[in-house]
Amino acid sequence: MNYTNKPFSEAFAEILKDRQIKLRSLGAKTNLNYSYFSKIIRKRKVPPIDTIENICNALEIEPEFFIEYRIHKICKFLYNNPGLVDNVSHYVYKLQNKKIVRVAEKKEKFGNKK
Repeated sequence: MNYTNKPFSEAFAEILKDRQIKLRSLGAKTNLNYSYFSKIIRKRKVPPIDTIENICNALEIEPEFFIEYRIHKICKFLYNNPGLVDNVSHYVYKLQNKKIVRVAEKKEKFGNKK
């Protein structure tokens, strides 16, 4: 299964377009108002996790497809296992030092350093 790292609204809109799914038909499958989907697509609404699961069920895709769901699962796991937070942080730090993984930094224009 492929995953997306795009924001939910963008990935959701692409799925609807690729599969030629109408908002009203998705609304009928999810018991959500079709206008709610329009707000999601226009980035006015960020759906809660249970709504993402509902939408995924109707679209017949795994919720893990969306990055927001994967982040939720990681946060929930770490919250329920606080002893692992230090281990995960230490592991990522080691990877970063070995240049295996990089931490994203905000790019600044030349001359804008503080």
